[in-house]
Amino acid sequence: MNRVLSATIVAVVLLAGVAQARNIDLVTLPPRDTVQLTIYNSENLTLVRETRSITFKKGTNRLEFSWANTLIDPTSCYFRPLAHENEIEVLDTTFPQDRPEVLIWNVDSKFEGQVPVEVSYFTSGISWNADYVMVTNVAETTMALDGYVTVVNNSGEDYEGAQVRLVVGTVNLVEKIAQLAQPPMPAAAPAAPPTPMPVKAAARGAAMRMVLAEAEGTETPVAAGFAAPPKIVKEGLSEYFIFTVEGQQTVKTGWSQRMSSFRAREVPFDVLYRYRPHQYGDKPVRFFLLANDVPHKMGDSPLPDGMIRVFRENGRDGLTFYVAQSSKYISINEKIELNVGKDDQIVYERVVLDLGRQNFIYDENHKPEPIVVGWDETRKWQEEIRNYRQKPIKMEIRHVLPGDVTFGMEVPGLKLYDFHTAEYTLDLPASTKKKFTSDGAFHLGRNQKQNRVKLAGE
Repeated sequence: MNRVLSATIVAVVLLAGVAQARNIDLVTLPPRDTVQLTIYNSENLTLVRETRSITFKKGTNRLEFSWANTLIDPTSCYFRPLAHENEIEVLDTTFPQDRPEVLIWNVDSKFEGQVPVEVSYFTSGISWNADYVMVTNVAETTMALDGYVTVVNNSGEDYEGAQVRLVVGTVNLVEKIAQLAQPPMPAAAPAAPPTPMPVKAAARGAAMRMVLAEAEGTETPVAAGFAAPPKIVKEGLSEYFIFTVEGQQTVKTGWSQRMSSFRAREVPFDVLYRYRPHQYGDKPVRFFLLANDVPHKMGDSPLPDGMIRVFRENGRDGLTFYVAQSSKYISINEKIELNVGKDDQIVYERVVLDLGRQNFIYDENHKPEPIVVGWDETRKWQEEIRNYRQKPIKMEIRHVLPGDVTFGMEVPGLKLYDFHTAEYTLDLPASTKKKFTSDGAFHLGRNQKQNRVKLAGE
């Protein structure tokens, strides 16, 4: 970053015997003490906060900031001392016309010596994505879960030893900043001349800082140490989360860096089979079910959207790959359902045993002879489920029955999932099969009164 940020301290009076700081006209800033990256993926913005130690002289100090060959937004640049705040004041910010990628802070100091300062700004070109690896034990009762974050840096600047924070969710920064940066104008006021660049920069920078302070629940940006804990922020109808990656990371421009975000061990989960031919085809599909909560040892933070890859230990020091599934943002306490595919050891069959028609309604006014305008069609099915596994299973079955239907079945827990879907769940012991019969009366033509399923006996 030394090529981005440099300082020129101009001496007003040179006197023999004064402190060494007064004898230096040009000072290159030392390496960063700390640097923090807060990456707003939804806005292609990254807030950079860095601390450095600068030697000030009493009087006016000119600090030069340049952003050549980077994607830094100069209107967002902000400088403040972290010590001796009452003795150091930023007088103004100027943008030299002959140097379009430079700004100068004119700083008045009543203190002489070294002071830690914070420099913050927005840059673009840094993004991140998340992925997860889940590995179940042989018995498929618990799993190990590892989360990773890959940061891609195309900003033009290297960041070494950085604390990386990820904003999970959407923060509407752009519109707020644009609104807050607009100066108030009376309705009848005459047209104003173009606003000078320094004024525009100050307004936009102040707006950005205001939005960030609101987003992070602070009155001012977090100072040295950057120890603010992860937190949930709710605003209006949106929810977002600031997730801090553990440790310090080196994020070089032109590179991508994959880093561990969290680990969970002995995570319990349930296995559920589902038969939904309208969604998954004509075979049962197996799901792993868990939740992003403390009882499932998943911690207390949301999970960013990303790719989940699921494996199973095969008992021979190897892994069996199940599925790679894209996941949306998972909030705290939200359920997680992983479709790990069809299982040939579980067989479901349904056949029609009987079909009949009755309760006919005729249109007697139809010539030359009456015609049927309403009737009921009855069907009787046999359902058989066979479990060839050496352990019991739980299976959920849904039947979509369009139209006006009366449906009955001799199974416990039969219920309506929605107005045209019947659902039931059963437990099937290891290496067994079960048979059930079900009946449906479809009211057709004028016999149809409404579009819904009614369970028999209700």
